[in-house]
Amino acid sequence: MADKDEQEAASEPRSHRCEDCGKSFVQKCNLTRHRRQNCIKTRETANQVTSEQDKSFICEQCGKSFSRKGDLKSHMLSHSEERPYGCSKCEKSFKQLARLQQHERIHTGEKPYGCSLCPKRFRIRESLAAHKLTHSGEKPYKCIICSKAFSERSNLKKHSRIHTGEKPFCCSQCGKRCRHLQHLVSHVRSHTGEKPYKCDKCGKSYGHSSALKKHQIAHEEKQKRSSLLCVDSTLCVETSKKPHRCTTCGKCFSQRVALKNHLLVHAGLKPYGCNCCGKTFADKSNLAKHKRIHTGEKPFECDVCKKRFRLHQHQTSHQLTHQKETLDKKP
Repeated sequence: MADKDEQEAASEPRSHRCEDCGKSFVQKCNLTRHRRQNCIKTRETANQVTSEQDKSFICEQCGKSFSRKGDLKSHMLSHSEERPYGCSKCEKSFKQLARLQQHERIHTGEKPYGCSLCPKRFRIRESLAAHKLTHSGEKPYKCIICSKAFSERSNLKKHSRIHTGEKPFCCSQCGKRCRHLQHLVSHVRSHTGEKPYKCDKCGKSYGHSSALKKHQIAHEEKQKRSSLLCVDSTLCVETSKKPHRCTTCGKCFSQRVALKNHLLVHAGLKPYGCNCCGKTFADKSNLAKHKRIHTGEKPFECDVCKKRFRLHQHQTSHQLTHQKETLDKKP
C-alpha cells in the first residue's frame, strides 16, 4: 500500500518550480520551505539585494557604490587632482587625511607599529605586516633583472631603481634628485635646519636618526667607562671608547656593526658587489665610494677654489695646498 502511494506521488506533476535554482516540487508548501531554508541561490540573491541597498551612494563617474556619504566624498577625490591635505613641514599634499598623517611621521620620526618578535618599529601598519615575513624567511618578491628576492614589495620597487637609474624624488630648493623618499626628506633638512631626532637623556637634537644612534652610543660608552675597573689604565680608555674588540687581531671599534664588517676581512668575504663592473668589497661604504668612479659623482668641494673630489680624504689633502700657499705668502 505504501509503495502504491509513493508511486502515485512520484507520478504527480512537479508544477512548483524555484525561480532561483530551478528545482521543482509537487506541493507549494515544499517550495516555500525550500526557499526559506535550503536554497543557496535564494540566500545569495537576498544578500546581494541587501548589500546593494546598503550601498546607496553611487559615484557618477565610475559607478562604484558606497554605504556612507563620507566614503563617496573621499572616493571622488581619486577622480580629481585636488589634494586638500597639505603637510605643514614640507610642500607635499595628499588626497586623504590618513595619508597625510602617515606622511607626517617621516618628519616626527614617530613609529607607532612595533614588531612582537623584535624591537623594530614602523611608520605604517603595512610595513609591519611586510616586515613579519623577514622572520619567516619568506621572500616572495623577486627582481626580474638580477633575481635578488625581497620579503617586501616596496623594497623590490626601491631596488629596481638601481637598475633603471630612476630618481623620482626631487628637491624643490636645489634640484637634487634622490632614489628614495627618505633620502629626499633627509636632504631637505640640510636646507631647513630641521632636527626631529632628540636625545631623551640630554635633549640634543639631530637631523638624522643615524646621528642620534651614534650619539646615544656615546652615552652608553660614558656609562661603561665610569663603571669600568681595570688594572691597565691604557686598556680601560681604549675599551671604553671602543668596546667591541676583534678576537683575531685585537682591533677595537665603537660600534658592533663596524666590528661585524671588519670580521669579513679576516674571513675573506666580500659580499658587496658593484653592479657595473662586478668588483666586490668587504665594506658597504667602500662599494659606495667605488661606484662614484662609474657615476662621476664628486660630492666633496674645496671651500677655496670650488674644485670637487670623489673622496673626502682627497679634498682634505687638496685643501692643505691652499694652507701652504697662505704660509708661503706671509713675510
